[in-house]
Amino acid sequence: QALTYALMLAFFRNEMGFGGNNGLTDFKDLLGFDLQADATRIGLFLASALALALGYWACRWIVTSKLGRVAVAVRDAESRVRFIGYRVDRVKLAIWTFSAVLAGVAGALYVPQVGIINPGEFSPLNSIELVVWVAIGGRATLYGAVIGAVLVNYGKTVFTGAFPEAWLFVLGGLFVLVTVFLPAGIAGLLTMLRRRRSESETMQEAGA
Repeated sequence: QALTYALMLAFFRNEMGFGGNNGLTDFKDLLGFDLQADATRIGLFLASALALALGYWACRWIVTSKLGRVAVAVRDAESRVRFIGYRVDRVKLAIWTFSAVLAGVAGALYVPQVGIINPGEFSPLNSIELVVWVAIGGRATLYGAVIGAVLVNYGKTVFTGAFPEAWLFVLGGLFVLVTVFLPAGIAGLLTMLRRRRSESETMQEAGA
């Protein structure tokens, strides 16, 4: 976070050549396609959906692979993994690099759709929002992060329009409420409801 904040302050300086406070603006076309055209907007939306699907598939593949299992072990007991001979630093670097690739693809699709990019995107608040997405959607799941991202950004759109000064308080309140009352997030709630429904159906079949 400290490095990210330092980069934000550096890019705010006009001599960096990135537009200072204004950032880079006035994006009009992409590979010859007019960014204001409806067809281009639809194409970018479909590209974003495809990138999400491919990213989810790649993450699922990693989680179920040997690398994913070792990464989980590093998360839970790093010293033990190191003592049995794994290069923990290489595992962390691999996961970090892959996550950076995902972030880069997301940024490349984000900028043409909003038409502006400025150093404010380096703000630590954006990193905190990612944590909130995962907490609300459901930790230890892949689809939970997607659910959390959609819900939080929808809430952000609504609240920043209706109560712009209160949005950060709402975001913090959501994080606290979910952490205290719904630690597994929405994904955990859905799993619990499915389990209860399955148990209810089993009991009904046994009674019949």
